[in-house]
Order: sequence, then C-alpha cells, then structure tokens
Amino acid sequence: MKNLLLAILTIGFINNTQAQVLLNENFSYGNIADTLTNPVIGGSLWKRHSGTGGPIPYTTTSLSYTGYASSGTIGCAKLINATSSREDANIAINSTTSGNVYVSFLVNVTSGGGATGDYFFHINDSQGLSIGISFRGKLWIKDGSTAGTFKLGLTKGASVTSAVFSQDYNLNTTYLVVLKYVFNAATTTDDSTYAWIFSSGVPASEPAAQLTATDITQTDLSKVRSICLRQGSVGNDTLRIDGIRVSSSWSSTALPVQFKSFTTTKVDNAVHLKWATASESNNKGFEIQRSVNGAKYQTVGFVKGTGNSNIIKTYSFTDAHGLTGNICYRLKQIDFDGASAYSKVTCVNIEAVKTTEVITTPNPFNTSLHIKYNSLNDGSANMQIIDMLGKTHQNTNMSVNKGENMLTLDTDALPLGIYFIRITNGTEVTTQRIVKR
Repeated sequence: MKNLLLAILTIGFINNTQAQVLLNENFSYGNIADTLTNPVIGGSLWKRHSGTGGPIPYTTTSLSYTGYASSGTIGCAKLINATSSREDANIAINSTTSGNVYVSFLVNVTSGGGATGDYFFHINDSQGLSIGISFRGKLWIKDGSTAGTFKLGLTKGASVTSAVFSQDYNLNTTYLVVLKYVFNAATTTDDSTYAWIFSSGVPASEPAAQLTATDITQTDLSKVRSICLRQGSVGNDTLRIDGIRVSSSWSSTALPVQFKSFTTTKVDNAVHLKWATASESNNKGFEIQRSVNGAKYQTVGFVKGTGNSNIIKTYSFTDAHGLTGNICYRLKQIDFDGASAYSKVTCVNIEAVKTTEVITTPNPFNTSLHIKYNSLNDGSANMQIIDMLGKTHQNTNMSVNKGENMLTLDTDALPLGIYFIRITNGTEVTTQRIVKR
C-alpha cells in the first residue's frame, strides 16, 4: 500500500522545487497562556478527538534550535500525562495518498514517561472531532537508563511492547525529531516507519534512520490527513512541542537555508555585515535585525535571497546607524511560505568618535539638498551619500574651513529612498540620516 516514513529531524538542503509543504505549525497564538483547543487560541485548527478533561495547555515560551526553520517563534504546546482522563487533539493537513510524508518538530522533555513508556505523537487517516483508531507513526517516551534522561521510541502502530527505543537523551534539552511515511502499493501491510532525533546541527541530506519500526505488518494507512498530540495515562511524562512542519520531501521540511558564515566589521561608526549560505531552499530573503542591549531587536533592512541553490552564495549589508557601544546583529531568514529561522548573534563594539555637526535641509528632500557643516578644523573632507544596502551614490572630496561650511547638492537623479550622508574630516566622522521622497 504505502510506505509511510515518519522522520523526526531537521531537513537538509536538496533543491526540490516540487516539494509540497503540508503544514507549518509554529504555535503563534499570542502572548497569553491558555489551552490549545480554545477557539480564540488554536481551536480553529486544533480539535479534541478524545479525552474528557485536562485540555492541552498553550504556553507563551517557544523552543529554539539553531538552524531549524521554525525555531523560536511565539509559543508551544505542553503535554502532561495523568492517571485521569486528559484531552488529545489533532490538526488537519492536506490529504496525502502517495509519495512520502515527512514530519519534523522540536521537543523538550521535562520528565520521563516511566519504566514502561507511553506514546505522545502520531499521524492519522482522519481529522476533526472523530478520527477513529488508525494511529500510525507512534512516538513513545520512557525513562532513560540513568537519572535525568529519557528514551524516544517508535512503532508503526502496535503497542509499546513492539517499540524500538533510542539511546538516552537529556531531560530539559531541546531536540529536533523527524518521521517519514512512504506509500507503497505492493500490499496493505508493507508500509515502513522510521525516526531520527538530533541534538545539534542539520544533515544536508537524509541520513540512515536511527530508529526503524519492526511492527511492519500493521495495517497501512490509505492516506495521511492529520497530526495528533496525545496526553497519556502511563508514567508521568511532561514535554513541550513546537515548530511542527510537514512536507513531501526532506529538503523542505525543516531547514530552508544553511548558513556558512556571518561576520560584522566596524567601519568608522557604521557596521558592515557579510554572510554566506552553503545552500538554500525556498529562501525569500533575510531581515537584518539590530540590538543595542542584546535582548530586544529591531529590523533595520532586508536583503533578497536566492530562492534555491546548492552552491555558496554571499550577501552584505551596511548599517550606517551612528550608534556607539556594543551593537549586536542577527539575521532572520524567511522562506516563501512564511516560515523563518535565526542566524547566530554577532556583536561589534563601536567607540564614540569625535564628530562635528551636519545639518541637512530640507529633510525629506527631492531635487536638491542643502548641507551646513560645522568643522572643527581647516583642511580637506570627504562626503559620501550611502543607501541602506551600503552602496555609495555620491562621493565628493572638498576643502573645508574651521566653522560653518555650506554646500548644495543636485539630487534630482538620486532614486527615492533612505540614505545616510557621511562626512569624514581627518579623525572626525559625521553621519546624518536623510530621506528622498
């Protein structure tokens, strides 16, 4: 029938423009904790299909994993086992009846699932308030071999006695998981289920499976229509899940871009950013984000991405902000379906530079720009007009006198946009933001 291969992991960078994204669930339901099935939170998407109490909590703390496309968004779901009845819920995806289905997500386990183990995640052939009993691609959790650890288990659809379990993994640590289901029409009991769990990094291509389910004779699914979260009654496991991505290919499930490098260099009191990607898939572009305190970031520019590539691509951006102190930057990579991921953070220290005063009128301007420059010294100076991408549009050497200097520029040919005027006079550097409308 079908070979459904559920893989829990980060997906690499194979250029596959035919890949279909079936789900991108970042749990972005705002900054108020509630329950996942509440109609004003995720309830328009998530439906309770079993259990009579204890709805799945929605928390406002997200999970992060470097390089994962759905890392560090807004919130996440929390699953809590209990001896009393608790709700289980599912989210619909476009019905898939052939090919491959890949599922990836982040998981952070805070307490194990007991000595026996219980399942917390599966796929299904139905969706909504009633989904039957065709639970396939079941993921299990149980206590690890030592204190503070857990094991991840996998079955195609059987009970825990048939589960194949992983090595020990640490509690309170975020991991990336993937699941692949391949439809095979040979028989009705030949689908296979595989799983991976990663602690860091992202494989560039699909690796050998870490876990292979042995209960292959379980009845195959005729289709995949939903992703299901379960709060069990065995053990005491508590865990958080975030960033669920479902796709028809390894290349588009978890990671659209692999960063090769990202550096910042100070140039006077501006910063030049340069980065490179080893490969790209579905990459719309990069938001450049800046922070003056290392915590709160603001977007200061955007650079268009290549889309799909399997060769090294380089990018650059100049932030002529005029700020001083320890300035931090990060890149927010955005793919065409709206998913995003963050680069590492890199910081640069900019000491205060002795500057003189520059006044521009009018600002905003149009066909001409008047500049009053108060210099501390006689001598020569260099004046540049630089756009948001760091491109120099005018570069003028001039003689200045100590005190007030007046200059009028013809800006009729300058495109509309935001610019920075920078005047360098020896060790004196003055920068002013200007806008042409």
